[in-house]
Amino acid sequence: MRGRSAVLALAATLFLWNLWGYDVWAPDEPYFAEGAREMIVDGEWVVPHVNGVVTTDKPPVFFWLIALFSLSLGGEVSSFTARLPSVLAALGTLALTMRLGRRIAGDRVAILAGFVLATSYMFWEKARWGQIDSTLCFLIWVALSAFESFRAGNARGRPAAALFWSAMALAVLAKGPVGLLLPLAIAAITLAVDRDLGRWRRFGPLTGPACFALVAGAWIALTMTVGPAEYSVWGALREHFVDRGLHGMHHKQPFWYYLEVLPVYLLPWTGLVPGALLLAWRRRDAGDRLLLTAALFVVVFFSISTEKRELYALPAYPAFALLVARFATELFDEARARTAAIHPRWLTAGQTVVGALLVALGVALPFVARRFDEVPGWIPPVLAVILGVAGAVTLVALARGRKRTAVLAPGVGFVAAYLFAASALLPALNPVKSGRAFAERIREVAGASYAAGRPVLAYDLSNLPETFAFHTEGLYTIETRDPERLVAHLESDGTVFAVVHAPALESLPGDLAARVRVLDRTRLSRRDVLLIANR
Repeated sequence: MRGRSAVLALAATLFLWNLWGYDVWAPDEPYFAEGAREMIVDGEWVVPHVNGVVTTDKPPVFFWLIALFSLSLGGEVSSFTARLPSVLAALGTLALTMRLGRRIAGDRVAILAGFVLATSYMFWEKARWGQIDSTLCFLIWVALSAFESFRAGNARGRPAAALFWSAMALAVLAKGPVGLLLPLAIAAITLAVDRDLGRWRRFGPLTGPACFALVAGAWIALTMTVGPAEYSVWGALREHFVDRGLHGMHHKQPFWYYLEVLPVYLLPWTGLVPGALLLAWRRRDAGDRLLLTAALFVVVFFSISTEKRELYALPAYPAFALLVARFATELFDEARARTAAIHPRWLTAGQTVVGALLVALGVALPFVARRFDEVPGWIPPVLAVILGVAGAVTLVALARGRKRTAVLAPGVGFVAAYLFAASALLPALNPVKSGRAFAERIREVAGASYAAGRPVLAYDLSNLPETFAFHTEGLYTIETRDPERLVAHLESDGTVFAVVHAPALESLPGDLAARVRVLDRTRLSRRDVLLIANR
């Protein structure tokens, strides 16, 4: 118990450390922060609206959480309250992971799995990010934990099914149908691999779906009765599930995308993942079957989808952490290692690669960082020392046969790197990652015109107008990608303003382009953004 509590305390420190020390960063964080701010200001809680417009992009749960935490902590949405739901969800996922690890393989595996999960790069990053996927991951693992309790005979069918289906309903209200499809498919495939699909009939076949219908249906009923007339649940489903999955919208990637990104985002544990998967595949006990299904299905499911982002794989991370912990714990014990279903070289080879990579990063980082003027010169060398020392300790431990040290050293190094990054690196990047200064310039220049009823146009800047709205506390821009509308706006009588993607100036008619003044410029979300006036 003490070990698990210590891991939770370490994770809370990693996730909360200087969480308030930098602004919400475009494009994702301001979207949710602004939606929650508008809920508080306008009192419209049923359907989210962002930048003054009803949004079909996401259901309301994450907006509700930010708004409720903000109301309870002073009434204003801040970078801290926008990220707090992700922190608490990540801690909940961590607790569920250790609970499941203890049930499957004992305390040692549970504690190590918690440490692996808390220090995995993407899990740490998303735990500190005001974006929805940490919450989705938690709700999926609430559902899977309820299913595993029933599968292992530790919970009766109806109560477990009620929790399973209710958690999926909340996951759907957080991010759409994926919150239903992932846990439902993982549970069904696990029972099929168990050759025990008939057990599903004892898993609350009526109670569970009724709970789902009650939770999800209550919100759908509200949208139809008191929600805005222009909002359609079914239209949102079609646009952001069918169209996104089949055709892609913003993040089209090839089938092999996760083979490229997961080795980076699973650091510092990447080297142990192949051995962990192979051991679980060969042993395939009841715990391994669930974990393999959860890890592999999530990756394969999103690989099939046209739309891909690295964070979509986050629900697989608890399974990866448990598999790595089982693998490493098995090979820590010399007697068990000799009889294990896999050779210890899978551990030594993997950690050799990770150790060498960290040493290489430590050597290269100060030179690579010279290309980035926004990072103070003293930060990269400190980070390089942290990573280089962790890599060197790993390699020395391997040479001396100290497997525990070789496994844990990269994780300990990443703990130090995370704390340093949160204290120094992230605040140093804030001026170039935050849209606050540019938004305040928009308010300074265009505020009077906006108050007089002249709109500010945002041209070809998807996912950025909410940044301007949040940092100006309600100066809503009108989004468009129609060049004719931009021209018509700039040809209006009187002075009008627009925020545009820089290439837009090249498409303006010559006489109009000659009259346009560039008042300010910045770079946000990898785009050059200009504030312009028509005279």
